[in-house]
Amino acid sequence: MARITAALAVIALFAVFPSMEATQYIVGDDQGWNSNVDYYSWIAGKTFHVGDSLVFNYASGEHNVVVAANSDVYDKCATTPNLGVWTSGSDVFTLPTTGTYYFLCEFHCDYSEQRIKVKVNS
Repeated sequence: MARITAALAVIALFAVFPSMEATQYIVGDDQGWNSNVDYYSWIAGKTFHVGDSLVFNYASGEHNVVVAANSDVYDKCATTPNLGVWTSGSDVFTLPTTGTYYFLCEFHCDYSEQRIKVKVNS
């Protein structure tokens, strides 16, 4: 009887939480993180969850990834204060908690809108 109860509990968990796998998103898909991508269209319709990750692929030295500390910094295309700056050309940012994250390229935010705002759900 105890085994049946335990088995039913496990089945119930899978029914309530069918998939707990994180999703990895390539920012800009095949075009990557660069100044020629419509990131408003790219992000439309996507739902992000805690544990998902964003992969930023770009030409190192031509672009970077700044995680702006808040919406004011993001809206002004400023680089400080920030939560980090990445320059490798292949950067992965795992979304650690719910909330909104702001990413921008300090070289192309102002004139080509190379930035994204990501809202993370639980």
